[in-house]
Formats: sequence, structure tokens, C-alpha cells
Amino acid sequence: MMVGIFAEGRGDLAVITNILKGSLNVDRADIRFEVPEYDKDQTDLSVMLEEQYSSWTVVKKVCREREKIDTFFDNPIEQEGFIVLHLDTAERHREDYNVTEPAKSSGLEIKQYCNQLRTNIINKANEWLENSYSGKIAYAVAIEETDAWVLTIYDNGNTDTSTHQRPKERLNNELNRTLTSKQKAVLRAKTFEKYDQLSSDFRKKRKLAICMEKNESLKLFCESLGAFRSSTGS
Repeated sequence: MMVGIFAEGRGDLAVITNILKGSLNVDRADIRFEVPEYDKDQTDLSVMLEEQYSSWTVVKKVCREREKIDTFFDNPIEQEGFIVLHLDTAERHREDYNVTEPAKSSGLEIKQYCNQLRTNIINKANEWLENSYSGKIAYAVAIEETDAWVLTIYDNGNTDTSTHQRPKERLNNELNRTLTSKQKAVLRAKTFEKYDQLSSDFRKKRKLAICMEKNESLKLFCESLGAFRSSTGS
């Protein structure tokens, strides 16, 4: 059985791959990187097609056109597999995204907020998909970005990392503060390799379980993967 990942970027591919290992024991050999195309280097952006480097707009395009998704499921080898569809929420306010923002009130806890916003993002994706592929898609909705998920490995605070408005900046600050000079070499690696190493703890089931308690949107994604556990034999 194969798992296809449609994500906004290469770093997201790496993070989700490690989560699939820790949650469902899915090996990288059983994962197909559908979007963005992994075999293109980021230095080739000037000559690359849009789907080769991806963004949330490409994920939207894939959902609306559905050709790539149909091709994945039409392959006899992948018919029993499933797709992980990744979307960050950072761009949710854009007019061409148009996702309803949960009303923030003094009584709305971060868990409720994350759950509602995740649901609104999933509803928008299903609108693009015209409610196709029921039971065949796991939604990796990261609030605000997957950097907030990775931050759970390095941030020892008690605040849910979903609350950080600029998680990428917060993650970089934590890494520069906690990593040794030798360890900081990872920060100069190409995007996939960088995030693969930074999120390698997600491959460990026990460590992933600890990190889930530090970020509600990560927890919701991992819990949703339970629906596919029997398919993976884990």
C-alpha cells in the first residue's frame, strides 16, 4: 500500500513523512511525493512548472482539477492506499482562499479554535474536491504552518505552539539558541533534508505522542491517521 502526499512545500513533505512513520509505521519507500515534485531542485524555480515547487494555490488547483488524485487512485498498486492533503492556515485570509475565521472570544480556548479552523479548512478543501474521495484523504492542516509542529520538538514552554503567529521565526530563534555550532549545519541544508533532520523525532512513536500534546493541530492530524491504521497493518 502506498501513501501519496500533496503538500505546499518540500519541508512539509519531510515533516509529514516522519509523522507517518511515527504514527503508522509507514516507510519512506511506501510514500509517493505527488506535489511538489521532489526531483526538482529549488534553484530551478525560474524554469520549473508551478506544480513542481507547489504552494497552497497549487494544492487548490490539484483539488479542483483532480487529475493527479485520480491518477494516484487509478494505479492498481495504490488503490488500497490513501492521500495526505496538506494545507497551512497562514494564507486563510486571502480572497481566493476565503476560509471562515472562528470568532475569537475570551471563552474560546486554543483547542476549540484549532478544531474549528481545521474543520473550516477541510470544508474548503472538500468544496474544491466536490466532496469526492470520502474516506481516502487524511487532512494535514497545520495552524499556522508546519514549523509550529516542528517547534514542539525544540520549545520547552507550556504554550501550545499553534498560538505563535510567526512559527517559522520562532523555530529559527529556538534552533539558533539551542543547537551547537556543529548541529547548526542542518540549517544550511536543502529544504527537504533540513526539515527531515529537524523533525526526525517524529519517527519515534513515544516522542511524537509527547509533541502532540504541545500542538493541537498536530494532535488532530495524528488522531485522524488512526482511521488508516488497519490499511497500513500497523
